[in-house]
Amino acid sequence: MAGKAEKKIWDEEMRSLFKQLEPELKPGDMCIASELRPRLFRFWDISQKIFSLMGDDMLVASPNDSNSTEQLIAVLPNNALEVRKQAIFMGIQPNTVINCVQTEEGQVQLQLMSGDIMYLYKQNEKFLNFSFYSKTDGSGDTCSFESAQFPGWFLSTSSEAHKPIGLSQKGGPENILFHFQRIY
Repeated sequence: MAGKAEKKIWDEEMRSLFKQLEPELKPGDMCIASELRPRLFRFWDISQKIFSLMGDDMLVASPNDSNSTEQLIAVLPNNALEVRKQAIFMGIQPNTVINCVQTEEGQVQLQLMSGDIMYLYKQNEKFLNFSFYSKTDGSGDTCSFESAQFPGWFLSTSSEAHKPIGLSQKGGPENILFHFQRIY
């Protein structure tokens, strides 16, 4: 029970992250950049499905059992956007970032893309397609991630196992609330 009392709600985790990584020096200053590391989190949806990597380019929601390899998610603040909205970059270390795109047919979707989350952070640019507004949603134990590029679209999981993690709007059959645990 002692560990439960120490657990922070998502908004507290983000305030701590933004405070720790407040830009103190000019962008590109090497002495601060060398000390930076993303925070690592494990996420699972309200149906207890964890994030797993399928192949090199698909993030899926898998049952939390011995056959699933959980994927930790790296998180860094996007200080180029309004800080009070808690805009973050999310990625899979060491070289994959989560991107929001729109297909030629107009469908909004999530895409894993080769790239360095530290590069996004250090540029101090908006990078809306790589940014999510994060917030405590529902109770202090859950959070949601809204695409900065596509307002109203949230990181989501299907009610079915082993389906890709995507983007959906509130009120649909998809899960948009996530539990979290900070690993580092």
